[in-house]
Amino acid sequence: MPFVNDPDIEHPWPTPWGVMPTFDPCDSDSLGEQIQRALPYTKVVKGFVTQEQTTVVDPQAVASGDHTMFIAGDHDDAKQAVTALLRSYGWTDVLDLGGIASARGMEMYAHLHSAIGFALGFGTPFGIKVMR
Repeated sequence: MPFVNDPDIEHPWPTPWGVMPTFDPCDSDSLGEQIQRALPYTKVVKGFVTQEQTTVVDPQAVASGDHTMFIAGDHDDAKQAVTALLRSYGWTDVLDLGGIASARGMEMYAHLHSAIGFALGFGTPFGIKVMR
């Protein structure tokens, strides 16, 4: 995540660790895109960032695994490999958001993820389900 942890930045959202970090880059770029540009021969896939770390490797821990993992990247074969890894962890709903530019939304989701976590009680595992 492209967090900028600067306690001097005014931010109205207190957290258990101080103030909520801001993002840089945000909106017009993403850390995923920056990594892809810096490593043009590497197949970058953004994923895993919209879940708690423990849920990534054990999706069954929340709602019997009935929630969605998001991925994004410019290389279909790399996204297929990441999807296979996720399936080996037990993920049944993997949603491909498209090219690496979709990493922008995944990274900006961190604030919503934190708000949900604080509302549920910090440390409460949860997931997001895209209903189709």
